[in-house]
Amino acid sequence: MRRFIAVLLVALCAACAPFLPRYSVPQDAEATGFYEDQQRPDLALLEFRLANYFARDERPYETVCAVDGSEMKGSQQEVPVALDADIERKLLRRFPSLTPAGGCKREGLSVKDSDTGVEAALFDVHDLECESADKCSAWGGYYANGQHGWSWYWLEWNGRNWKIRPRDLGIVLT
Repeated sequence: MRRFIAVLLVALCAACAPFLPRYSVPQDAEATGFYEDQQRPDLALLEFRLANYFARDERPYETVCAVDGSEMKGSQQEVPVALDADIERKLLRRFPSLTPAGGCKREGLSVKDSDTGVEAALFDVHDLECESADKCSAWGGYYANGQHGWSWYWLEWNGRNWKIRPRDLGIVLT
């Protein structure tokens, strides 16, 4: 009976995996390895947020760039700080709809496509803090049109990869 239940659970997990945002990528996309890199929880969260965005049926921004949020100087920083070229190449291979960082520029409070001038979004991770080698928190999301879609996340290392979940802000609406 236990074997039957175990086989059933494995089959159910395999059936659901293609529908989870982390796995909803083009068939020819290459794995980045960021989830399995204990030294880079920031990249695991960046990939997580990009996967969630590109898994959506409706995307408000045609041009999306991933940038280094650790060097954020303010919401009106003129030139977004590009990721390391090797990291950006891995993300571009995984997400064919992603635009290199140079494809986005800031104009006041807005972000625009460098070539077409249409509104764009900058995805980043910032304020990463780790209380230990296997538990961190950070803000992850995007900035566009003077608005932001950042959320606060817990990242926990389980010995093989990073598990990411939203972190409660403790806000009570009255």
